[in-house]
Amino acid sequence: MTGAKGLKKRAGRRGFIALGLAALGFPALAGMAGNTGTPPSPAATPRQRARLPKRLAADFHDHIDTRLPGLRAHFEAAASDTGVSWRLLAGLAYQESRWRPNAVSPRGAQGVMMLMPQTAKKMGVQNVFSPAENILGGARYLAYMKERIPKRIQDPDRTWMAMAAYNIGIGHLEDARIITQMRKKNPDRWPDVRANLPRLSDPHWYQRVKRGYANGRETVEFVERVTQFAAILESAVTDAPGAPSRASSR
Repeated sequence: MTGAKGLKKRAGRRGFIALGLAALGFPALAGMAGNTGTPPSPAATPRQRARLPKRLAADFHDHIDTRLPGLRAHFEAAASDTGVSWRLLAGLAYQESRWRPNAVSPRGAQGVMMLMPQTAKKMGVQNVFSPAENILGGARYLAYMKERIPKRIQDPDRTWMAMAAYNIGIGHLEDARIITQMRKKNPDRWPDVRANLPRLSDPHWYQRVKRGYANGRETVEFVERVTQFAAILESAVTDAPGAPSRASSR
C-alpha cells in the first residue's frame, strides 16, 4: 500500500509533468496539474499538438517492455545524481537513440543519450558506449544546460528550454529568445520561444542573430516528443516500492 508521503510525491511529479504538457499545448492532459493546486494559466495552453504517430507509439510501448528494463537503473541513478526526473531522461534518450546503447548518428553523436565526443569528454564520459556512463553524462549535460538558462526563468519553462538547448545548443536557443523579444513576445516563456524557434531557418530572421541558421523546427518536435514519452512513462511505469522521489528540478 502506498503511504500518504509517497502519494504526495507522485502527485507532485505528475503535477510538474502536467504543467509542462500544458506549456507545450496538451490541455487534455493538463488536468493532472490539479494535484499541485496551481492550474496552468490560459497563456500557457496554446493549441493542442499532434499525437505520436501510431507506429512510433506502438514501438515505444513495446520497447518499454523489451529495452527499458536493462536501462532503467541507469536512468534512476542519473536522476539521483542530477535531480532530473528519470522518466524525463528516459524520454529524452528514447527520442535520441530509441534506447540503443550502440547508436551512432550521421553527425557523430553516440550512445543512449547521443552525446557528441566533445560533450562526452566534458561530462567525464570515458566509454561512450557504456549505458551507465553515457546516461549519466547526458543527464549531467541536461542539468548543465538548465543551469545556463537565466535564473529568473522558472519551471516548467526552464526545463523545456534546457531540453531545447540539449538539442540545438545554448547559443541557438539564445538566438531564438532574441527573435522572440524582437517580435515583442516573452523570451522567458517556453510557448513564445517555441513559436519562434522555426524562424532560425528563415533568412529574414537568422541573418539578424549571432549564430545564424539552425533547424529550430526539429528542436520543437524534439521537446514535444520527449514530453510525450515522459508522460507515457508516468502513466505506464510505476516506481518500485520504497523508491526515493526524484525531483524534476534542482
